[in-house]
Amino acid sequence: MTEFLNLQYAGVFEWIEEVPEGRNVIGGHIVCKEKLNEQEVLVKRKVYIVTRSFSQVPGEDFTETFMLVPRFTIL
Repeated sequence: MTEFLNLQYAGVFEWIEEVPEGRNVIGGHIVCKEKLNEQEVLVKRKVYIVTRSFSQVPGEDFTETFMLVPRFTIL
């Protein structure tokens, strides 16, 4: 449960009690993974929030898109 609090503290998401008027709920789930070293000792925990974004309607659920574009100086 501390992983969820860390994500909430970082501003990644916030829990809501009610869905705002005129908004759609997009389903999803939370995936928790534990990283182990060679001696099978816990090194770190990772938490992913996976959503079903294919159920979104353009213009209704979102108005902007974002795509990461690499700079040529990096390549």
